[in-house]
Amino acid sequence: MKTSLSIREAWSNYYRNDFLRLWILFIITGIGSYFLFRSFIAPDQVDEILAQLGDTFESRGLTFDTSARETMIALFVNNTRVTLFAFLLGMIPLFIPYVFVVINAAVIGLVAMLVGFAGESVVRVIVLGILPHGITEISAILLGAAMGLSLNRYIWKKLRGKETDVTFKALFVAGVKMFLFIAVPLLAISAVIEAYVTPLLLQ
Repeated sequence: MKTSLSIREAWSNYYRNDFLRLWILFIITGIGSYFLFRSFIAPDQVDEILAQLGDTFESRGLTFDTSARETMIALFVNNTRVTLFAFLLGMIPLFIPYVFVVINAAVIGLVAMLVGFAGESVVRVIVLGILPHGITEISAILLGAAMGLSLNRYIWKKLRGKETDVTFKALFVAGVKMFLFIAVPLLAISAVIEAYVTPLLLQ
């Protein structure tokens, strides 16, 4: 039984497959939620939804009045919190990391739907407004979820009385290292891009 894992070993043996599956789930959920929202949300409901989203963003320190620097910090803090929760809540044997992925993908689908209702090009907003920062941001969040699922799988095996090939401590410590040295830098990069580059691309 392994009592320690390098980041490379943890990625290859415990995170990579879940990470790829979560990306597939994210894409399918995002596309599916876009068409689902278009089918069930009427145009006269859009203003109410936008107001609710505005309140949510404001509660996270994201408003139209904030500077690029303040926006960058707020984005980094919020996304880091989400990624950390996706990892740590994996210790609860309820597959909560999947919930994080589905919710974040559904939000993207909702935003795309609102963009379409506003008469803007959905493709343009996705390509210029989401993808530049989204690749690194979503990858970091999905990595956190994949690390959470590794803990989740370990706990389920223990509950069933099955043997494991690695200790919980090794998985947890490897996850902390992956979070600090991979996920956090990715989130910092995405926050800079979203705060400073994305507004220029969408002008």
